[in-house]
Amino acid sequence: MISFKVTKNFLKSKKKFVKNNSSRSENFIKTVTLFVENPTHPSLNLEKLSGSEIYTIRLSKGNRIFFTWKSKSTALFLDLGSHDKYRRY
Repeated sequence: MISFKVTKNFLKSKKKFVKNNSSRSENFIKTVTLFVENPTHPSLNLEKLSGSEIYTIRLSKGNRIFFTWKSKSTALFLDLGSHDKYRRY
């Protein structure tokens, strides 16, 4: 089982992402739960961004959670948002 920590930036992005949208909120919970139980599950589309230590998991077709591994069993969630945010990293 994986544990995770979050940055202030992630919390801000998450709040904005799920605000007044129960479907997004449910999807977020489902995705994070699946990640904690099995981070390599195919539906998460786990990807490492080339040239960095940042990874992404899929929330929906156009949205991702950006994170890095702090250890083999701990992830640090950095950001959440559109797929195009990868350019920042």
